[in-house]
This record gives sequence, C-alpha cells and structure tokens, in this order.
Amino acid sequence: MIVKKIAFLFFLFVLGHTHAQIFGRKTPSIVDCQASVNITESGTYTLQFTGNQGYDIKSFLKYTSDTVSKNLIWSYFEPEENGTIDFLMKQSAVSLFCFETSRENPCNDITIGNAKLLFYKKTSDTTKNLNLKVEDKKLYFFIFSTKQKSTETLSFDFFYIPRDKDGSEIKDEKVVNLRDKNKPVYTYIKVRNARTKKPVVVNLSIFGTKEIEGYYQTSDLYLTINKGNKSLINTDVRGYFSKDIQYKFLTDQIDTILIEIEPLTIGATAQFEDLQFYRGTSNIMKSSEKKLKRLVDFMALNANVSIEIQGHVNDKSKKNKKSSIRLSRQRAKRVLRYLVHNGIQSSRMTAVGYGNSKPIYPQPKQAFEEQANRRVEILIK
Repeated sequence: MIVKKIAFLFFLFVLGHTHAQIFGRKTPSIVDCQASVNITESGTYTLQFTGNQGYDIKSFLKYTSDTVSKNLIWSYFEPEENGTIDFLMKQSAVSLFCFETSRENPCNDITIGNAKLLFYKKTSDTTKNLNLKVEDKKLYFFIFSTKQKSTETLSFDFFYIPRDKDGSEIKDEKVVNLRDKNKPVYTYIKVRNARTKKPVVVNLSIFGTKEIEGYYQTSDLYLTINKGNKSLINTDVRGYFSKDIQYKFLTDQIDTILIEIEPLTIGATAQFEDLQFYRGTSNIMKSSEKKLKRLVDFMALNANVSIEIQGHVNDKSKKNKKSSIRLSRQRAKRVLRYLVHNGIQSSRMTAVGYGNSKPIYPQPKQAFEEQANRRVEILIK
C-alpha cells in the first residue's frame, strides 16, 4: 500500500540575537526523566535505545538492590480519568519499572524514593503483560533498561480505558452549558474526532469577544452572546493536532460551530507555529522544546512512518544563495539530531535544505509572511 506524502509545516519564528546553546547546556534525551516520551494514546509504540548512559540511574537505588543498566528509555502517561491500563512488552531481555507519582514534581518523587513502585520486571523475568488501575490526578512512568551500549529497538502495546466508579467505560464527552435561560439564541461549539466523529474533550480558548473570552475544557460548549465579534478559537489536547480557527459569532440566530481535529496518525496534516531558531543560526530556542517533543511522540507511536526533514529560510534578497541553503540544511539536521537523541531511529529520517527556493510567500510584505517562509517541513513518506 502506497502512503501519500503528507507535509507537516513547522513555522519558525526566528527571534532574538545569536546564542550558542540548545535548551541550556545539555540536549534533552530519553535516557533521563526530564525528557521522557509522552504516551499520548492507545497504540503500539516503537523507540530505539540510544546506547547512552542516563544521569538519573540513582533513581532506582531506592527501589531495588539489583544492578540496573544506565542505557534507559523513560516514558510517561497522564490519565485524564480514572481507568485501567493494559501493557504488553514485546522484548524479554529488557527490564521495566512502573511508577506512580504526583503531578507536581514527578522526577524528584522518583529520585528521593517518594514514588510508588507498581511493577518491576527483571531481565530474567519472562513476564510481559501488565494490568494497572490508574488515577486521574497521578502520573505513571514506564522506564525501560537494556544492556550497556545497545541500540536495539523497543516495542510495546499500550491500551488505556477510562472508567467510572462502577468500572464502566467513560465516553470522551464533556458538556459545558453557559446559555442564558431568558434568551433563546445561543452558539453551540462542538469538537469532534475528524475520523471517528466522536466527541473529544479539549482545552479550548476564545479570544476577541470579551464577554466569552476565556479558557474552557469541553467537547460541547453552549454560549449566549450579546455582541458578535470576530474571534480566534484555539483547541489543543494530547494525542491530536492543535487547530485554530477565526470565527464571527452571530447574535440573531442559533449558530453551530463544528471543529474537527485530526488524531496523531499517519495521513494527518498539521501546522506548528512555535518551532523557533535564534536569528541566523541553527540553534533551537528553549521555548520550542514542547513542539519537538510532539514530533517525538508522533514518531514513537507511528513506527512505520519515515520522514524527510526539510529546511527553509526567508532571504530578503530573493536569491537562493549557498549560505541560505547551508543554514536551512543545518536547521533540518538539528531537528534530526534531536529526534535521534530521543530514541527515534536515524534510518527513518533524512534531512535536506532548500534555502529560499520554496517560499510560501514569494513576495512577503507582512512580518507573518516572512515568518511563514522561515520553516522546517516534515514530509511523511
């Protein structure tokens, strides 16, 4: 089956002066807690051990006297509801720790021995299946260890089912009704999975209409509006691409706004607007780490995806100079190195630089048009 090539647009806001560091002194890596891969949804995850030594190895001294390899992969899951997790690891020669922690300072909880050890599998243990009950106010870490310097591939199945107090599965739906009972006219905003058409609870923000400006967590939102203005509606939730729309609210009739969001799966397209480089360099700004982590999570979940990382710049001379091509290639390679450093196999990725040859706006007049030209595109092959 041939998969269509899909482009992920990462718009690069190039800000500030030249700096020589990326995310401080150390580039984050999955061998340590602070750079744990986020398990966003049910599915099969594939990651690669980097062969590097983790700094957080002392974390395990509080929980076992066994010798634990420093070649680690850290991952975590944050449940939105109480529920159950079914976990199946496909490698036997890999040890596994599963911790329950607070949300406030989870890495510190594990280090000082305050985390709750739910499960420990030694490399000599043939157990592969794991079933856990989880709580919505906790974090759950899954930490894998293998032999030193190994770069073997790790694969595991992860299934999460939210459940109510009676043990029944909870549907992903939350209705927020802010209608004025004395007024028959209202606006109905509903958020749905673009593929299944089922409700999705998202973090929804509205800007531009003062009486309803704010932050909501909902799948279905009812609002009474007295004065309609053009507004920006932002939606964001783990496991889905963010979606932003501009909308002119109506006040003289019942109005429905349908927002369909794409899950993080093969064949989806999205735009990320916060991947930033320092001006004239390939150094990634600290504020862009969350966007890169999203790409790591996507690649971990979609093990069969291969990508081409494409660098672009905005050159005011309108020429595609060698220096522009070189800078765009350096930026693409910097993104590739970050992904490899976080457990994504290098064989699944290539990096190229197009310089100023493919601008989105050939004659940019506004700042946002120049920013749109400065970008890295991720092409799924």
